Amino acid sequence: MRRFTIYILALAMLASVSCDRWLDVKPYDKISQDELLSTEDGFIKLLNGIYIELNSDMLYGGALSVEMIEIMGGAYVIGTDNSVWGNYSDLAGYEYGTEYWRARMNETWNKAYSLILNCNLLLENLETTGVEFSGDNYKIIKGEALALRAMLHFDMLRLFGPVYSRYPDQLSIPYYKQYSVTPNELLPAFEVASAITHDLLEARILLAGDPVRTSGTMMDAPSDGSSTFMYYRNMRLNYYAVTSLLARSALYFGDREKAYDYSVEVIRDAEKVFPFVDKTLVTGSPEDPDRIFSSEVIFALTHSQRSSIFKDYFDPSRIPNYVFRMDNDLMSGIVFGGGAMTGGNQDDYRYRVNWVATGANRYFYKYSDMNDTGNIRNTMIPMIRLGEMYLIAAESRSEDIGAGLAYVNRLRSARGVGNLQTLTEELLQYEYIRELYGEGQLFFMYKRMFAPVLFSTVDSRNPQPSDAIFTVPLPDSETEN
Repeated sequence: MRRFTIYILALAMLASVSCDRWLDVKPYDKISQDELLSTEDGFIKLLNGIYIELNSDMLYGGALSVEMIEIMGGAYVIGTDNSVWGNYSDLAGYEYGTEYWRARMNETWNKAYSLILNCNLLLENLETTGVEFSGDNYKIIKGEALALRAMLHFDMLRLFGPVYSRYPDQLSIPYYKQYSVTPNELLPAFEVASAITHDLLEARILLAGDPVRTSGTMMDAPSDGSSTFMYYRNMRLNYYAVTSLLARSALYFGDREKAYDYSVEVIRDAEKVFPFVDKTLVTGSPEDPDRIFSSEVIFALTHSQRSSIFKDYFDPSRIPNYVFRMDNDLMSGIVFGGGAMTGGNQDDYRYRVNWVATGANRYFYKYSDMNDTGNIRNTMIPMIRLGEMYLIAAESRSEDIGAGLAYVNRLRSARGVGNLQTLTEELLQYEYIRELYGEGQLFFMYKRMFAPVLFSTVDSRNPQPSDAIFTVPLPDSETEN
């Protein structure tokens, strides 16, 4: 393989028992390939660099978490005044062909595949290196890299691929299993699905000895100054995160039985590893609530500047500039209101701490700074959470969606609200919105179900499902290649 230079962010977990300095993000390092991949520490740096680059605005630090993908999922009120909303009005109308959104989609695609390339670089060199790895580090590094490769391909398939439930044979995206700068051919969606599942299953086997299974998430660094690579396990694609991705992807690919099995496995072990958040940390701590329910987060990114997400997109002090928020009638009449007809309840913890009133409106505060800015929770961008596993179990329990009611009610109990008496697809969608709002999953839910996107309580504003809405055209960079 030719010699070249790789630019990564070097991440170092500090050996400190204090959570306020659990992560140190060093400046960019210029490291030659030979130097980077000649030691165990070099492999860890490359892997950690991939995790950090997931925080890019083009990926989960913006576009695929709180911004672009959530607008497509109907999460926000987007006005028509271009002097305020700019290009967002086009996206809310699913006009993917504008020059601006073609460029934005191209950036997301290129960033995802550049990280896939780095996963493959790491994986290929793992097989040829003469480096001796400590303990289970070889398996953990390889398992996490395979899972990262699968996760990135999965989200590119969900974004740019066809509606899987309708067109599994349709050409979709390429799947890169080797390090290569030569464009690969587009594959039918079902072949991409098979490759994603294969990578996740292999990763799960490699991560069977993940310390998260015996010692939990280990959110305190060792006091003896030893390596922290095996710590902070919910900040990495640990065994349960990979199992959760298998549940999420199996449901998307129509394998309800597998989705149920994987989600239930995670739920079964949740009590000791990812317990439901303590109410006192949410509603009993009004000055510093745990708005992301951190104990339940199975996998999160760590973003040292996470507060910029709130300031850039949700902070009401930005007015008269655009601010993202839910339609007021939708919020009060359905999602967190409506009583027995919708399951909405304003006693819901997710409403009480995440939606703060300013004037006549409420604004989304999930990503606002805690008072204790050095707290590890203040850096977390949730990627997979326990609540989603309950919803997947409910949806996949049986062809009769009502059979999953007990899972939804268990989740609702943990959110401080009463039981539903019945479960329909519509009621389940409302639960997904309550649980995953602002985390980049709503558009993919509607696409998977091929259901109308819920923007407001006015039916005429809720676009009917169509291939034009749910299939984003491949980027120019790909079609030109």
